[in-house]
Amino acid sequence: MQETIDKTGHICQNCGAELSGKFCSNCGQDSSLAFNRSIFYIIIHFLEELFVWDSRIFRSVKYLFTKPGFLTYEYISGKINSYISPLKMFLFTSLVLFFIMIQSDPDHYKSMISESEEDDYFVSFVIEQQKNSSSTPEVFKDNFNDQFNDNITLYLLLTMLIFSLLLKLLYFTRKYYYSEHLVFTLHFFTFVLWCLLAGGYLERFVDELLFFFLYFVPGIYLFFSVKRVYHKSFWGAFLVAGFMTVSYGILISIWILGSVMLSAYRAA
Repeated sequence: MQETIDKTGHICQNCGAELSGKFCSNCGQDSSLAFNRSIFYIIIHFLEELFVWDSRIFRSVKYLFTKPGFLTYEYISGKINSYISPLKMFLFTSLVLFFIMIQSDPDHYKSMISESEEDDYFVSFVIEQQKNSSSTPEVFKDNFNDQFNDNITLYLLLTMLIFSLLLKLLYFTRKYYYSEHLVFTLHFFTFVLWCLLAGGYLERFVDELLFFFLYFVPGIYLFFSVKRVYHKSFWGAFLVAGFMTVSYGILISIWILGSVMLSAYRAA
């Protein structure tokens, strides 16, 4: 990390107040939580906060958009109580996004078939699966939509797992816990989901805006996030962000196209 973090246990990592016991008298954070990097603890902390709503979400969302990487750096520095947990933010965003997607366009099969070129390989694959299916076209369409809506979040989580593992491989010589890369990934993909929401809405006016918001904007955001969390130097951040941006582009394309193909295969 860019700054040395006080791990003496005498200073609250969340607010900076001096500790006189296990819990900070100023903000209430458990002093032992700031240095616990086990996956088990991270999951437990996420679940504890999952269904708790408070004003921290507005502060967290503000920093998510205005300061790339800031929330990740704050979280892994020990300021756990100042912002909502990364998983809570991601799940909240994904629920909002996919609810809007389903409500605005519940028939993904019809939209994909009608809006795509006839020679599109993936559309051809879906049509071929429908022809080979023993179900009627109407049943196949319903099955496709159900599979797509039910599993697209799961497929995204698998994509994020690969993304965080790539970060771990890139920094395997440095003293980062895997959970810290996971926090970075959750914050980054939360931003990606908001970009997808914005691009999906603006696409109705200009077709290219979905591509712009889904690929270009996250690439720029990723550079500043990597620089804030992992690097002091411009070129170090540029090289890592370049590799991760290409990886992200490949992974997000696989997520979208893979969701379509798997939905068609399982609907047959």
